[in-house]
Amino acid sequence: MQISHVRIHLVKLGVVYKKDKSFLRSSTAMRGAGLKEDNEKAKEVAGEVKKYLENKNVEVAGEDNLAGCDYILSFGGDGTLIHKASQFAELGIPFIGINTGNIGFLTAVEGKDWQKAADKLVGGEKIFISERMTLDVESVISNKKKAIRHRAVNEAVIKSAYRVCELKIIVNGEEFIKVSGDGVIVATQTGSTGYSLSSGGSIVDPEIDSLIVTFVNPIGLPIPSVVLSPEDEIEIEVARGDDISLIIDGQEHEIMSINQRIKVSRGQYNVKFGYFDKHNFLKSLNAKFGLSNRIVG
Repeated sequence: MQISHVRIHLVKLGVVYKKDKSFLRSSTAMRGAGLKEDNEKAKEVAGEVKKYLENKNVEVAGEDNLAGCDYILSFGGDGTLIHKASQFAELGIPFIGINTGNIGFLTAVEGKDWQKAADKLVGGEKIFISERMTLDVESVISNKKKAIRHRAVNEAVIKSAYRVCELKIIVNGEEFIKVSGDGVIVATQTGSTGYSLSSGGSIVDPEIDSLIVTFVNPIGLPIPSVVLSPEDEIEIEVARGDDISLIIDGQEHEIMSINQRIKVSRGQYNVKFGYFDKHNFLKSLNAKFGLSNRIVG
């Protein structure tokens, strides 16, 4: 997708933030306590922004009244932004992330800079919109006729918890590879800097729609990640293994069984992220990963 930019007279703004909920990747007591603290911070900053904007005659809506908003502000980290953008993708409204969490790679500004961001929105400054593809993930259980459908912004992961699993990967109806290891990730370009990257996957520019297949700890020689067309359809079948799960964006979780398959394809809806800088992706890469300071060779 290409980056576009808009200037609008701000009338109605949506506000969403991280709720008091323990996500799948944050299951320990220590992380749960951290989440609660993050939730309170997000809620507090969101309340300050709401009051500030209402004093400037901007209507501020909560999650139950987002239709018709010019933008939606998301308070939290990347997980909150991804989750909320996925949840409300049908609305087609750009999300602007205010980072009150830890990483904030996809967010537009840090939490301490919320007032600058609010003033830019109210003042009608140029906002750069990055439109990203999503994934439709369909899981069919052999003894159930109805498929279970998920939407992913970052990735769909099939992963074994304790033992090696064997997965068969089929692309456009033809067997591509059978791999043994800890699992397989199918990511969008947005998810290329997430779990896929930590598993050795490629970094893909967010404006290049793509399906990235990354193998998690494969047995034998390392297998490089594979970048496929966004129009391809990927099927993954569980051939062998125990304690295997389908995980969507690190949050939704479904237990899988032997011979069960998932189908991954381009999603019906895109998500839109708003930024105040056209080159936000490259700046974020350097800021979060320190690429400019690394010496290679």
